[in-house]
Amino acid sequence: MRGGNNREFQEIVKPSMSVREEIMRLGGESIKKCYQCGICTVVCPISKEFSLKIRMFARYIQLGLEDKIVKSLDPWLCYYCGDCSKNCPRQAKPGEGMMALRRYLTSKYDWTGFSKILYQSKIVGIIAIIVIALITSLFIYLFHGPIIMDKVELNTFAPLHIIEKADHIIFIILTLLLLTNLFKMYKFVMGNIKKSQLSIKTYIIEFIKVVPLNFFSQKMLGLCTNKRYWIIHLSIFFGYVTSFILFVILLPCVHTNEPFLLFNPLSIVGIFATITLLYGIITSIYGRIKRNQPIWEYSHFTDWTFIILLLIITITGILTGIFRLIGLPMATYLSYSIHLIADVPFLILMVPFAKWSHLLYRPFALYFERLIEISSLKGVKS
Repeated sequence: MRGGNNREFQEIVKPSMSVREEIMRLGGESIKKCYQCGICTVVCPISKEFSLKIRMFARYIQLGLEDKIVKSLDPWLCYYCGDCSKNCPRQAKPGEGMMALRRYLTSKYDWTGFSKILYQSKIVGIIAIIVIALITSLFIYLFHGPIIMDKVELNTFAPLHIIEKADHIIFIILTLLLLTNLFKMYKFVMGNIKKSQLSIKTYIIEFIKVVPLNFFSQKMLGLCTNKRYWIIHLSIFFGYVTSFILFVILLPCVHTNEPFLLFNPLSIVGIFATITLLYGIITSIYGRIKRNQPIWEYSHFTDWTFIILLLIITITGILTGIFRLIGLPMATYLSYSIHLIADVPFLILMVPFAKWSHLLYRPFALYFERLIEISSLKGVKS
């Protein structure tokens, strides 16, 4: 009888030591110290609003329970404010464990398998950046227009129709990757939900109620004790989103041969976006160097890649504007070229395969959570 029970237990939990080791390599090494006291869950400000079970996931990691991990949304509810790690009596750093889980889940959602390779190998990451940067450089070399030296003509050097086509191609590829990865996330967490329990109307209404608000406000982070993290996060988010709107959606308005005007409305918006970006970037870099808060104690290679590429993109964007303003043609063309050479690897690597994809998974986690809740209530009523 006892042997039968053991076999039954093993069949239920399906432990995988490779999963545990993989998550620990992604930043969850300290979680093996956890002895399930539950303080992390008690002190977590988000767990007061949602059923966020940090202690349970520490156990999932220790046992390597892949099935339990990939079907859960809880890691996306954690924003790692650091309260759990500060109060942990064993210094198990449960916040880092949840962060490692998010990296692991990102790799599980990615059907190409590249995210997993990127997270596990610095060499692959560096080679990928270099290769994409070289391809972008070759593209600029082959397709740039005439180099006008008596005045700045950015649209002549980098023809608008070529930049727009490149933007559209990259945008379509990234959108397809993100949507297919998101569908895989949906299959993981919603696979046991009966289709008859949720109508199309419910899907649409809950999407409208949950996703846009949480995507643009990142309000879950606002529940955390230290509101400064929320400001830093929003600074980077809105700075980059504003830049995306200016230099992709409104590209024909800004990518011209006209001199850069400091007091043009679009220029003012761009300057504001740059300031917010710089604040978020510099604060994050300083924190990661000093490691003065739990949220910055551990930095994965992809975290540094994200912030360094973003810093290069921001600085070269600033320099391009300054050189256009004072009328230095070659300096403008060079700084703009470097800007593109850094931006393309950032988009291709960080958006679908690493940190930037979390912006999509977080609001959809709340959305799926809501759908599961509605489905459960309907199941009880039936």
